Amino acid sequence: MSCAAKQRVVLGLLAVLAVWPPIHRALVARHWMSPWRLFGWAMYCTPKLPRRAELYVVRDGQRVRLDVSDSQQREVREAMDAFLGRRDIWGTLVRPDQLAAIALASQPDSEAVEIEVEHLFLHPGTARIAAQRFAYAYPRRADPR
Repeated sequence: MSCAAKQRVVLGLLAVLAVWPPIHRALVARHWMSPWRLFGWAMYCTPKLPRRAELYVVRDGQRVRLDVSDSQQREVREAMDAFLGRRDIWGTLVRPDQLAAIALASQPDSEAVEIEVEHLFLHPGTARIAAQRFAYAYPRRADPR
């Protein structure tokens, strides 16, 4: 490889290293993606904080929290863990549609499933841990028969 080709490769790598951090920061800020993933340098200035989710079922107009630690809800718990793993990396680009479908199937007497996802973050103005919540509602569709 010639010296000029090596210079172009090095300059290209330096350009990528210069451009990626602000792009990654914008993705983290807009979509709540993990600053610790995808070669993000924000990991050096923010703690790794967990994502949490709560699952609720609606029966007779009443909203009841679904306990996914119950042994009968193993499939729902596994779906929730998988969702939170994906959500941790990709942020709000990942919706809990599959989790809701599994929860609706496990609760045939429910009218709807509601999922609340909480992202903890270090608030830049107060330097305290704060929470941003996202709510998703999945009503049971009427049987098309």
